[in-house]
Amino acid sequence: MRLLADMALFVEVANMRHFARAAAALGMPASTLSRRINMLEKDLGVALIHRSTRSFALTDAGVACYERARKLLAEAAQIRDDIAGSATGASGHIRVGVALDLAQTIFLPMFSDFLRENTGISIELLNIEGAPSLLAEALDLAFLVSHQTSLPDSSQWSRRIGTFSRQLYASKQYLKGRTVLQHPSGLAEHNCILFSAGNLQKRWEFRRGRERCTVDVKGSSSANSVGLLAQYAREHMGVAMLPEFLAVHPQFGGGLTRILPEWEGAPAHVFAVTPAQLLPGKTRRLVDYAKSQFGPRLARASLLK
Repeated sequence: MRLLADMALFVEVANMRHFARAAAALGMPASTLSRRINMLEKDLGVALIHRSTRSFALTDAGVACYERARKLLAEAAQIRDDIAGSATGASGHIRVGVALDLAQTIFLPMFSDFLRENTGISIELLNIEGAPSLLAEALDLAFLVSHQTSLPDSSQWSRRIGTFSRQLYASKQYLKGRTVLQHPSGLAEHNCILFSAGNLQKRWEFRRGRERCTVDVKGSSSANSVGLLAQYAREHMGVAMLPEFLAVHPQFGGGLTRILPEWEGAPAHVFAVTPAQLLPGKTRRLVDYAKSQFGPRLARASLLK
């Protein structure tokens, strides 16, 4: 059906916010893509995109069409996958985005076991940073970390699959000769290794039972990967806020020393995120598996020495 196909092209243009980039991603001439969008607008009787060489913007009708078309396409994909896999169960290929440190410590062993149990499914694992656009990156699923209990982007479906705590760690060599910390406020006198996600996170939150405190920290080292923070700490660069499974892992922290053991940082939550709420059978099976396995895998990874 041409109308549905043209809606799929329109969704890609809206995701890319650029005709030429969308055409390149779709493997078609930009002129052909523009003509198909014009045909869709004629079929619907409304303009979907403000035509301007300076900026890209959807009309009000375009925004409404985008939201409904995206859901419609997701439902069509689910029908296709469910019918195609009805004889043998869930099957197909899944493109999954995961941060490298989480992949190496938690998800690679999990995916290996999942694939042994689901022989009709294949997984392509891609390293991601931050919160990428799943549609722009052509990802079926991503596992993202947030310090909030829900993700703010309502255009994507998300399900929390697990939570991990974070503590303060440093190398024995860094701590040698320094005064033992008695309270998080003492971090002002230390070189703290900062996480850079857009902006440097220079304010650390702590909790001890019901007690809460916030400390402004500073440091000469930063990275946009928690795994790199652990490796910085292993190289005696300062104090890092880390989950235990990275602090003890030989490839990352390699047995760092925990400091202020009665205090913890704000917990981090791991979410399974998909472009739409209607999930194909293969993706739904993987999300359910990750939800059931994350806790036990986290505990196992935290015991590595």
